[in-house]
Amino acid sequence: MMRLRLSDAATSAVLAEHYNAQAEICKQMARITVSPFKEGWQELADEWTKLAREAKAKPRSKRASLTIAR
Repeated sequence: MMRLRLSDAATSAVLAEHYNAQAEICKQMARITVSPFKEGWQELADEWTKLAREAKAKPRSKRASLTIAR
């Protein structure tokens, strides 16, 4: 196993990217789904987008570790 330590800024960037990807999936679902489910998907997209903005604005205070199994 390889252990990788990410800086606070890198961790925040990775999280923001992940949250934005989740938001995009929810937006796609909202586009292809009919009511009443469309609104739920859009609300989820909005929440993921909000999390992404927060992750970009506020780097995490602790260092993160990512373990990669080979």
